[in-house]
Amino acid sequence: MGYTGRIVVARSEKPLADADVLNESSYAGGWRAAQLDGDLRNALQMLVAQTGAPAITAFILDSDVADVEAATPAGGYWHVYLHPKKAAEYGAPELGQTPAEVTEQALAWAAEAGLTADGEAVRTALDAANVFAEETFYELLAALGVKPAQSE
Repeated sequence: MGYTGRIVVARSEKPLADADVLNESSYAGGWRAAQLDGDLRNALQMLVAQTGAPAITAFILDSDVADVEAATPAGGYWHVYLHPKKAAEYGAPELGQTPAEVTEQALAWAAEAGLTADGEAVRTALDAANVFAEETFYELLAALGVKPAQSE
């Protein structure tokens, strides 16, 4: 049995969530990630509104699938399943975008977020099939430019 819950990621000076946080991590450039126990509806919209900056979330289902959504204050939005074959097995609806379209949208999101993304690494993460979907999500974050904080 794997992890089921939501991971929220945004640039913020304060913690991203007040309750039900299993783990919170800091990243370079003031980015934070919080792993929530369960789901928080409208998490993406709340993060963008609270921070006034681009944000990204992933709902992880039993560590098998990551349902990823990202948005910007200017109205940019993209949505993708990591491990899409597993998502289809779970009955997730088709999203109707090609990997190339999602990659383009993800790179635009990263640019608006002030990040330096690697397009090839983004595409590789979108196609990855790790054992754990959350591992694939963290690879996607790194490809988008959300990097671990440097050790002091």
